[in-house]
Amino acid sequence: MKEFIKICVAFSGYFLLAPYLGAWLSKNRTAERVALCLLACMPSWFPSKLTLMLDSVEFYRGHTKGFEFSIMVFVGIALTVSASLKRPPGFRLLPPGLWLYLIYCFLSTLSVIPAVNKVYALMAAWKFTTAVMVFVGAYHGFQDRDDLKWVARTLCVTLMVQAVVCFKLRFIEARWQVHGWFEHQNPMCMWAYLCALPLLGLGLSKHAERKDTVLILGGMAGTAAMILLSVSRAGLAAFAIGSAGVMGLSYLRGLSAKKVAFTGLSICGAAAAAMLAMDSLMARINENAARENEEDLRPILNRQSKAMLQYSLFGIGWNNFGVVNSLPDERYVIIMMDWDESRGFRIYDENYMACPLTESLYWLLLSETGYPGFFSYLAFMAAPLWWSVRGLIRFWNTGLGNFLGGVVIALCLTYLHGTVERVLSQTKNLSIWLIFSGFMARVEVCRRQGLKDLPTPYLNPA
Repeated sequence: MKEFIKICVAFSGYFLLAPYLGAWLSKNRTAERVALCLLACMPSWFPSKLTLMLDSVEFYRGHTKGFEFSIMVFVGIALTVSASLKRPPGFRLLPPGLWLYLIYCFLSTLSVIPAVNKVYALMAAWKFTTAVMVFVGAYHGFQDRDDLKWVARTLCVTLMVQAVVCFKLRFIEARWQVHGWFEHQNPMCMWAYLCALPLLGLGLSKHAERKDTVLILGGMAGTAAMILLSVSRAGLAAFAIGSAGVMGLSYLRGLSAKKVAFTGLSICGAAAAAMLAMDSLMARINENAARENEEDLRPILNRQSKAMLQYSLFGIGWNNFGVVNSLPDERYVIIMMDWDESRGFRIYDENYMACPLTESLYWLLLSETGYPGFFSYLAFMAAPLWWSVRGLIRFWNTGLGNFLGGVVIALCLTYLHGTVERVLSQTKNLSIWLIFSGFMARVEVCRRQGLKDLPTPYLNPA
């Protein structure tokens, strides 16, 4: 009965309530912007507040633990229905790149055929295919210059709220590696710098209002604090390199007192946050120094992935890595057993019933969906990056152009970070990436229409 109630709630939400909400949003532009801002901040919410799982398998560590229904997909559907009903100037129902994403989902779903656990593969197929509505909804919701301001302000506040949560976890609950409202510190760091770097570019723009500049400065300080408190080395390096890159792009446009002051305040804020987190940083450095002679587990997991590539053209099955690399399946777990035995460990079968997944996003894709799924995924990854680069060149001297400079750098860092973290396969980071991809699809449409900036705000017809 409980599953039946979940099914009724989930499907009525997607197919009844979301279209009804979209019809109401089409009559109220302010409400539509609020929905867009909610969509932008939702990836930072508690996971339990975002999704409803059908046929949940709590012990599994794959892409998803059930057939996932997300409130972000719900909002994406509503925004799409709203735009379809009111048809704003330059309306285009299908965003650029949509077919690339759907091809990726189709080719990856073919891995259900060779999958050991076909239900798990179908869970992933459902999750990633329905997630397309986050991309489409963000594209339709992001329409004009005021939308950019609303989204920027929302992200700033969201980053500061998350920083407060991290301070609470560190200094009140005395936790060491804090992760805010995320499952782990690495997803939080990748989410944080993906949101913050475009804001930094916008804050350095001469087009940004003073109150927005102050708010963005607060968001950057919050980002620096949470990444430092997370003691994620890769996250800290990405944020530092990204910030330097965004500032460098801004200075290419010319020098100004605002940029110098903003840069100075950012450095002071980062230094203050570093002092607060210095004990955690030193502890992490000492911990890694003590383990520097140990062989990392990641290459062993990647070795398993490489072995799985020989299984089938379409991989071992979407969301099946955790099934085939663990007992009772002995084909690939033997690689880890041999590694442990070579280090002097005794082998107990109970230790290999739920082995970890590879940390590399790209090896995970290759092993689970084979070359078709892998290369179609890369094709879609390239699309928003290409759109942001072309938009940066086209809108160079506008506030949007400054924002796009941050997007270009943030996406490059996120994709590079994917070599050691698989978080883009997780709901929260997947969603924020698809949201920014939707924004970039809108920018690409504006570029193709020959516009020199995002359109000016418009009013709904009476």
